[in-house]
Amino acid sequence: MLLNNRFRILKQLAKGGFGATYLAEDTHMLSRRHCVVKQLQPEVPNQNCYEIALKKFKEEAAVLEQLKHDQIPQLYGYFEQEERLFLIQEWIDGPTLGEKVRALGQLSAEEVQQMLLRVLPVLEYLHNFKVIHRDIKPDNLILRQVDSRPVLIDFGSMKRHLKTRISFSGSVIDSVIIGTEGFMSPEQAAQRTVYASDLYSLGMTAIYALTAKLPVEMESDYETGQFRWRQYAPHVS
Repeated sequence: MLLNNRFRILKQLAKGGFGATYLAEDTHMLSRRHCVVKQLQPEVPNQNCYEIALKKFKEEAAVLEQLKHDQIPQLYGYFEQEERLFLIQEWIDGPTLGEKVRALGQLSAEEVQQMLLRVLPVLEYLHNFKVIHRDIKPDNLILRQVDSRPVLIDFGSMKRHLKTRISFSGSVIDSVIIGTEGFMSPEQAAQRTVYASDLYSLGMTAIYALTAKLPVEMESDYETGQFRWRQYAPHVS
């Protein structure tokens, strides 16, 4: 299958309720470089959900076009074909942080510290650009094969802070709850996402890497609500 007379689909990578992701090759390049194709194709005929997905899909394309960072996939194209929308992105070769932990188990404190030092500047870049990612988790950080640097992917849930609706208290209010349970901050779950929500998600991602335990597998303190994770990572100073 050739999309836009250029991108040849090689295989499907993932599929969800609102679309699918494919690995493709760029036939217009001599290198036949690999790229990722994201297709918007809702499975359920729910007009309201479709409109939200369509808005998020277009927002993702618009923001990716402007973002220029070595640890964020580059946007190659965005087009419509046969009444379907497609987004073409740089292919990042390597396992996700989640795949690495599932394969090897707990990471050392030094490895996790290095991961944090490499991801925090990416968040600083996004936040200075007034973008909140909203879905930072182990499977959205690809450890690039060539240099092991974590690359932040999946901007379909991101939010432009300046375009959000603000409550009287000054908090951001989302129209739908977006994020991943366990890695999502309490204020994000309450539809009041702020920049610090990304830091919470990154913190929970670090705890997962240290413990190899998902948040749902850990108890929390009844008084503070904090996760009791240190018993699973006694190697951490």
